Amino acid sequence: MSNSGFSKAGLHRVHDVLARHVDSGKIPGVVALFSKGDDTHVETIGTMRHDGGAPMRRDTIFRMASTSKPVSI
Repeated sequence: MSNSGFSKAGLHRVHDVLARHVDSGKIPGVVALFSKGDDTHVETIGTMRHDGGAPMRRDTIFRMASTSKPVSI
C-alpha cells in the first residue's frame, strides 16, 4: 500500500479531524478509507464502544445505519 498520491500534510489534517470527533465523545471510533488512483490510505482511530473495548482496526466489522451518508464517489 503506497501513500504517494496523498500529501503528508493532508493525511495529518484528516487524522486530526477524525480524532477530534472521537475525542469529543460523540463517537467511540472510526475507520476511514481514502483512495486516489492506485493509492489507498486507511485511518483507524478509537475503540468499538464508548466505554472502551477493542480498538478499531482496518478489518473491524460493524453495522452501518445509513449507507447514503458515509459513502461518496
